[in-house]
Amino acid sequence: MSSARLLLDMQEIDQRLATSAAEFRKLASQLESEGNLKRLREDSESSRFKVLETRLAAGKLDAEVTALKTRMEDIESRLYGGAITNLRELTALEEEHNLSKRNLAAAEESVGPAKLAAEQAATKHDSLQVQLLETEEEWKVTSRELKKRARDVSKVCKGLEMERNGASEGVGERDLALYRNLLPRKGGVAVARVERGICQGCRIKLPIREIGQLKSADNLVMCSSCGRILLA
Repeated sequence: MSSARLLLDMQEIDQRLATSAAEFRKLASQLESEGNLKRLREDSESSRFKVLETRLAAGKLDAEVTALKTRMEDIESRLYGGAITNLRELTALEEEHNLSKRNLAAAEESVGPAKLAAEQAATKHDSLQVQLLETEEEWKVTSRELKKRARDVSKVCKGLEMERNGASEGVGERDLALYRNLLPRKGGVAVARVERGICQGCRIKLPIREIGQLKSADNLVMCSSCGRILLA
């Protein structure tokens, strides 16, 4: 059997191997990414921090409201208790009272939205937790199927590698080196058939001289257009 024929057989094996290897890499990538779980875990953790953050903000506002009310009660007690008669001190207390009143109104106005934000954050977190648990259960089934498929594809790859090694035994080192050099550069098609005088690799009609070489040459014949190994 000619080297070109052996190399074509080897190429067909290599193409099947490339397809299986690509599938194996895809399966490995899916297993590595754990489907949608990583993103869900990140979102769930972010939402947990959001709950803590919004609850802390609401708690601070509650504490601020309580402190301002206590402060206002103290100011009103001093302002209207009759113990202070100095006009300057009374004026300063009135100004402080008005400022505290404005601050209290602003704080009380902010409490409602802050508590609502905390409730919404907690609801979102709970929803993500449910979604995460459901997805984890689904992933257990999916991962088992992916692992089984990956094992099967790995066996196919090993079988094809053995088959390819066997197919290469009858090919000379020089021809084999040429084939290996061409294969990645020619999109996985290093050997092309010739049909009705046309190279099936580049679809260009061959010169009569090359067609004659194919019929008589003992060595590999290359397409003058695309550089692939030709097989009549």
